[in-house]
Amino acid sequence: MVKTRTNIQNKISENTGLRWIMIIGFIFCELFVYTWIRTQSNQTTMELNRANQDILEKLSYRKALSIERDRLKSDKRITTIARTQLNLLTDTAGRIIYLPEIEK
Repeated sequence: MVKTRTNIQNKISENTGLRWIMIIGFIFCELFVYTWIRTQSNQTTMELNRANQDILEKLSYRKALSIERDRLKSDKRITTIARTQLNLLTDTAGRIIYLPEIEK
């Protein structure tokens, strides 16, 4: 009878040890998953911030290009280039010459 009690106590202590190992393993896995999720969350947040920064830079660059395009298209600039570099004069109504049509 003594032997069976010790065998039962040994089995109970082995089961208790196994239970504790399983509990510790479960807690370890839970902490590992929590750490992984937190790391992924931080990485995603950093990527979003980087993407927002890129968008802001591109919008700023687009605005600067739009201003430059408008400056290059301005009538005053085109007229100045025509007068100074191409030696063109402003067209007036008295200077218009109409050419007769040539019949074929």
